Amino acid sequence: MAAGVGALLDGEYFENNCKTIIEIREYTAEKLKQMGFTLTQSKANFLFAASKDIDGKTLYLRLKEKGILVRHFDKERLTDYNRITVGTKEQMDILISAIKEITEVSL
Repeated sequence: MAAGVGALLDGEYFENNCKTIIEIREYTAEKLKQMGFTLTQSKANFLFAASKDIDGKTLYLRLKEKGILVRHFDKERLTDYNRITVGTKEQMDILISAIKEITEVSL
């Protein structure tokens, strides 16, 4: 809790961190859209993304095999989507590359 309080007390750090997350979220969303993904609107530190080329559970499992963890929900209205937490740009580039590999093989 002390770290959280400290971060909130340092307004400049907090603002810069939020700005970075927003930039990386938008960058990732654009890359996913270019690959044909559908995304819900997000103002948070994650994206909900679905592909017309591969179902959500299969993508989740294939990413997991590669050591990349996203969240998948078996609820009917969410089953096509995966919840992708925004990481560093490098982490998101690794995710995008892995998804490209997976979807190219699945097509």
